[in-house]
Amino acid sequence: MTMSPSSSEDSTPRPGAAPRAGASPPEDDELSFDVLRNRLGTGDEAAFERIFRRLSEPVFRFVCGMVQDEALAHDITQDTFAKLWSIRDRMDTVDSLRAYVFQMARNRVYNHQRDEAVRRDNEQDVRDAHPDASPPAPDETLDADLLRSLLERWIAELPDRQREALTLRRQKDLSHDEIAEIMDVSPNTVNNHIVRAMRTLRERLGEYRPDVRSEP
Repeated sequence: MTMSPSSSEDSTPRPGAAPRAGASPPEDDELSFDVLRNRLGTGDEAAFERIFRRLSEPVFRFVCGMVQDEALAHDITQDTFAKLWSIRDRMDTVDSLRAYVFQMARNRVYNHQRDEAVRRDNEQDVRDAHPDASPPAPDETLDADLLRSLLERWIAELPDRQREALTLRRQKDLSHDEIAEIMDVSPNTVNNHIVRAMRTLRERLGEYRPDVRSEP
């Protein structure tokens, strides 16, 4: 099995896609991540497919929450699993496979955001050098589901670490300890980030809709 983020034909399954013909039956997903990690380390393709089937959707949701762009989230998710296969020989150094995969995706999100910041700076330099150029098009208006759009915008406006902790917490199978490992902080710090993020969202929701009291 050959897989590389730079390959012209990416054979990695896409999040949400059905397993390919001949894939292992669902009961095989009862295998522990430790077992799958060890098998992946030996180049076991079936183990890799099981890992992808179990983690691709949670990783995709996490990335999507960070970048607010489904197409980009798909690309980053694909790249994450392609990279996982390419470094399968390093699995003996990995303690928690699940946390490791989320860390890989997280690093790709921040690399993308860094590259985007550089691109925006370069574009601003061009605009500064040509002040008579046409201004960029205005942002699109909020869609019909105004409240949901506002919540998504408010989450996107949270400080980076709060947004990251909250987005990871929304993956129901991730514990505070695993989130702490992914973020390289203590579980108590994770909890503080989540509490502050939720407080901010409740305050903003209360300002916009005083009649709404449920937690976002």
